[in-house]
Amino acid sequence: MDMRRRSVYAIMVCLDSDNDDWLYITERTQRCMDLRPVLFALEEDAENYAITWRLEGKAEMVKVVNYGD
Repeated sequence: MDMRRRSVYAIMVCLDSDNDDWLYITERTQRCMDLRPVLFALEEDAENYAITWRLEGKAEMVKVVNYGD
C-alpha cells in the first residue's frame, strides 16, 4: 500500500508584501466565515487558474502553493 500523500495545490494572493501577508483564494460558499480554499489535484491546473488573478507588473503577488505543507 502506497502511504505517500498526494500533493494538493492552492493559490495565494499577497495583501501586503511589507508584512508578508497572504491569503488563499477561496470557494464561494453560503456563509462568509465558511472559508474553503480552491484546491487543485494538479499543479498545472492551479497555475492556469492563477493566471486569472495575476496583474501585469505584479505577477509575483500571486503564487501557487502546496496546500497542507
